[in-house]
Amino acid sequence: MKSKLNINLPQKSIFGFKILTSLQSSIACYILLLYGKILNPFFGSSKIELISASLFNFLLNVSIVILIINLFLKRIELNKTKFICLNLILFIYLPIALKIVFSEIICILTFLNIGK
Repeated sequence: MKSKLNINLPQKSIFGFKILTSLQSSIACYILLLYGKILNPFFGSSKIELISASLFNFLLNVSIVILIINLFLKRIELNKTKFICLNLILFIYLPIALKIVFSEIICILTFLNIGK
């Protein structure tokens, strides 16, 4: 016997905006991935540029993780085959994004400790 959990998720964000649908979250994830791939080579090699690159990658991948969680929570809006076909790459990328988030935290902390 299946039990349905009725969890009342908020329909607006903390800033008052409407929360994205599953399709909108998927598209936003792909756009952020594209921006990240395009912009990452333009960061330089000085200390301040490496710190800014680490912060950029941290924020980018945290945003992607949040969007993947949102599209998973809103998965009922799409049928199963469309949902899987559209988001398979994002589900494969999720562990990579989490690894990048933790490695960028370590990198940022390392850069901040070098100056002392």
